[in-house]
Amino acid sequence: MAGEATRKSAEGYVLGRLVLDYIRAFMWPLVALVVVLVYQNDVRTLVFEREIDVFGVRIGAKVEQIESQALAEIADVRVLLEAQQSSGDSAGNPEIARDIEAKLETLERNLSREIAEVQSVQQTRRPSPVPERTAPPAAAVNATTLAAAAERRGFEALVAHDIAAAIAAFDEARRALPTYRNVAEIGNALRRWEDRLKDPESPMWAQLYREILTRYSWGLPEDLRTVIRRGAKQAY
Repeated sequence: MAGEATRKSAEGYVLGRLVLDYIRAFMWPLVALVVVLVYQNDVRTLVFEREIDVFGVRIGAKVEQIESQALAEIADVRVLLEAQQSSGDSAGNPEIARDIEAKLETLERNLSREIAEVQSVQQTRRPSPVPERTAPPAAAVNATTLAAAAERRGFEALVAHDIAAAIAAFDEARRALPTYRNVAEIGNALRRWEDRLKDPESPMWAQLYREILTRYSWGLPEDLRTVIRRGAKQAY
């Protein structure tokens, strides 16, 4: 038992070192952001307890959403690293290594976009002795709600191996709000995969899940992310 515990501890150490090596190589700015969002309690307290309401947008809640998404994405990186370890190739699987690099690059891009949106909202505050609370335009709220609902239906269709329904849902999300998350990119990707995925039993579904997890997973609901992760593992 002691030997088994030692082995698992050693494996965990090696995996931890791999995580650090990849982050150092590709995304050192993310480390600083995660430290601020996750490990500095005084900063988190300042953000979440002194929540700013700017024209109806709750900045504290937005930062909390970014933190949650970033942690989910980092957990995906761990899944890819575990696949790398399980490949049995002492030099590392170059295909998985490319996926990890792509994952980290898209994570950095999404974080930069989300943070820029928060900064933009903060900069729109109008100087006034008494801050005026103004709700966002109803049309904007409605478009976001419609896009989010259609996006979820699209991911649910992917989990159900229904490529036609998935394309229709992501197209609906794009029409509602073209800039919403990755809906436009996912719709384009699904069209490239469509012919290979008409058969619900096709092994290519695992390859699609791999691409989704690697490049288009920002905003993926956690319950569906679990299924996508499980399917992506079968691609390696």
